[in-house]
Amino acid sequence: MALTETTIRKLKDPAKEKLIGDERGLYLRCYPSGRRSWLYRSRKGGSWKTRNLGEWPAVSLAEARNKSAALSKTVLPESVTFGALLDEWFQRRIEPRYKVTKNIEVYVTRGKAEAGSTPLSQLTTKRLTDILVEYAAAAPVAANRCLSNWKLALRYAVERGYIERSPLENSTSAVAGGDEKTRDRVLTDDEIKALWNDPHGHAPLLKFLLLTGLRISEAQSATHENINGDILHIPENKSSRPHWVYLPPLARALTGDHDGYLFAQRSNTSVQHRLKHTAKLTWTPHDLRRTFATRLAGLGIATHVIEKCLNHSLGGVLAIYNRHAYEAERQEAAIRWASEVLHILEAR
Repeated sequence: MALTETTIRKLKDPAKEKLIGDERGLYLRCYPSGRRSWLYRSRKGGSWKTRNLGEWPAVSLAEARNKSAALSKTVLPESVTFGALLDEWFQRRIEPRYKVTKNIEVYVTRGKAEAGSTPLSQLTTKRLTDILVEYAAAAPVAANRCLSNWKLALRYAVERGYIERSPLENSTSAVAGGDEKTRDRVLTDDEIKALWNDPHGHAPLLKFLLLTGLRISEAQSATHENINGDILHIPENKSSRPHWVYLPPLARALTGDHDGYLFAQRSNTSVQHRLKHTAKLTWTPHDLRRTFATRLAGLGIATHVIEKCLNHSLGGVLAIYNRHAYEAERQEAAIRWASEVLHILEAR
């Protein structure tokens, strides 16, 4: 029957609860008591999803139809799964903001594999933390990173109105991989000498990282076209900020030619694996960046210049008002550090 305000008023109270359909998933629920309420219903995956749109006559027929029309063009929050959420969050929040997304993709894939088909409305804290605890047994640090990313995705779900509260809102690393020790590894002179004598294919890249303070992704994304004189320009770092480094002769000599790129396109994980299992080294590529910064400080380079060399944002008032690039100071820092490395290599 076609619903109108008049027909609704004339409806007789049913002997038992009854649904009367209208259009676009809108239903009027009639109770024996005379109460009337609006429902929006949709069918997905073989089951019905229902949403209450309010009581009649407080919500008129026209208002109910407008609400159901809007809902028919969107996905009901109750039907959004954890896997669908992770995909949407990744596409809308991660891909547009970050150049390197492979690590986050790992945690998205894991979430989809472990609980991807579970509706957000049925996702519990225990279910997710059980997955993280099992993950942490083999990879505690990765479990902590997974927790952080899932929390961000679920916070996005709250912002989108899919859920009222994140099931991981109060969860910390204590329930996943536990507290992590802050790395303070800086290479010794002997380790720098050993790196220069390393015959493995990844050695030029690692030497370059030590001399420039770049991340693996930044060095591998660089091409010969980005070199202007002795300056290497990085169009975007992982935070989508441009960067440049000065290349003293020692660093310039390391740049090869791999299809136009300065270095072979190996992933961060691949380089880490080679260091651990092939070269049997006890430090990581990021320790080279820490060594670069620490050794510059030891040479008397000012902290704000080191921060610029690393492409860090200056903090506090400096971040707002100090837009100076410190070109001459950064070049001087690179030259002095390369000279120090040569001194280390020549020392007995």
